Amino acid sequence: MARALLFCLLLTACRAGDAAQDIAAAKQQPTYDIVYVTLTPVPTRVPTLVRFPPTATPGSIAAPEGRPITAENCTAALTEHYTAASDQCLAGPTGFFCNGGLPPLVEPASDALSEDALAEAEQIDRLHSRPLSAAKGGGLLWLRLEKDILMDALIVGNLNISNRVSTEIGLARWRSITIESGPAVADCHTLPPVGALVVQGLYGRGARVFINGVATEINGTLIALTQADYTKFIAIEGQVILVAFGQTATLNVGEQLNLRYSPGDWSKPAQLPGQPVLLEYELIEHLPILLFDRPVPIPQPGYAQTQGGVNMRVAPDINSRLLFQVPAGETMSILGASSDREWLHIRFGNGDTGWMSAELLAGRHGPLHKVYDETPEPPQRYGAYGYRAVVDVPRGGNLREAPDTAFRVKRTLPSGMEVRLLARSPYSPWVQVDADGDIGWMALFTLETEAVISSLPIDYDVPLPPRATPTPSFSYGGGHAYPDPAGGY
Repeated sequence: MARALLFCLLLTACRAGDAAQDIAAAKQQPTYDIVYVTLTPVPTRVPTLVRFPPTATPGSIAAPEGRPITAENCTAALTEHYTAASDQCLAGPTGFFCNGGLPPLVEPASDALSEDALAEAEQIDRLHSRPLSAAKGGGLLWLRLEKDILMDALIVGNLNISNRVSTEIGLARWRSITIESGPAVADCHTLPPVGALVVQGLYGRGARVFINGVATEINGTLIALTQADYTKFIAIEGQVILVAFGQTATLNVGEQLNLRYSPGDWSKPAQLPGQPVLLEYELIEHLPILLFDRPVPIPQPGYAQTQGGVNMRVAPDINSRLLFQVPAGETMSILGASSDREWLHIRFGNGDTGWMSAELLAGRHGPLHKVYDETPEPPQRYGAYGYRAVVDVPRGGNLREAPDTAFRVKRTLPSGMEVRLLARSPYSPWVQVDADGDIGWMALFTLETEAVISSLPIDYDVPLPPRATPTPSFSYGGGHAYPDPAGGY
């Protein structure tokens, strides 16, 4: 018995030592400067997401008893689950798991995340999230480690996730993890087919975490999942750098890296990283992007690049409004194409979208699954967090006719008044709001909100202030209403 105990202690120590060596090795890897397209040359003061503990309970998202799930209403049932989960967990605090679905299986065994929606990440070693189902809801969990690892993570559906960092080595827990995906319940065509982990670096800052023995530097959004004996790393925003066995692979948005593992062992790959391939769209097209801490549209396989100056417009039409000319050397995700395939709907790392002539763009892309001619609205959160804001100025905030102090004040809204967010400015850090039916514009710093500002539509029809230039360019205007580059949303 004593020998067995000694062997277990030695095995634990070795695993902790391996994690420490892996992380130390990753720190010796060359660092990369990831440059995001930002139309605001000078940071502007905008509201940072404020986290509040949830008040609902996990059981509140269950589908009503006796309501049959059919092929016609399964999407509506999922939306109901997602909205309840959003209201419960999208404003959760950092350092915690937040459960927005059915209670997961937790180790060490306890009632954590079953009786309460929140559990400290430090107190959990491993959990198994339930399969997603339109009828029962399934697993939806958030893990926020914004102080230690600079990341937000979302667990969607059937996923085993384990911490591999011992508290004894002095590193942040959950910096090194293993995951294993399982299938969803096949009761709805809009379910993601397998469980997945969505990891996002904070806006403008990279997150570094080990996933299945691979060092990742995430400057954007990464989806990780397993299938058969492979871990699939899929970049859907920004850029991701992967390091395995001392070799580096860089993923552009729209690409994925498939690494093979020995059966049942997700601690390290069984092969060197090869070349990235185009992402498998069918694996991720139904992920609930409105539950992400930073909603990101699922891109098409591949990416587009400018080789020279290319005009970006509001619609797939040469006569539509010119937004600005994008210089050479920019890499963008592809959201879709026009029905005649002559235009691509693209997205920059800062969330700006627009249309460009396909023949003027280089890059690499596969089949385009999304085809449309009407520009879709940017993704915004489910529930109240997507539109609600509160006036946060002791003497009240001014509601103006247009987004600049040069325009007339319509009225002053009292501190604490709730308003509904409608749009953002094309040239200033201002938002359009509905104040009990009175529509106007307010400076962002006068409001407190949990909404994702970059997901608000841009109103290009507002009048220019007297001092603005009407000449569109890539740095036009001096400051859109973008998220806080210091880490807010």
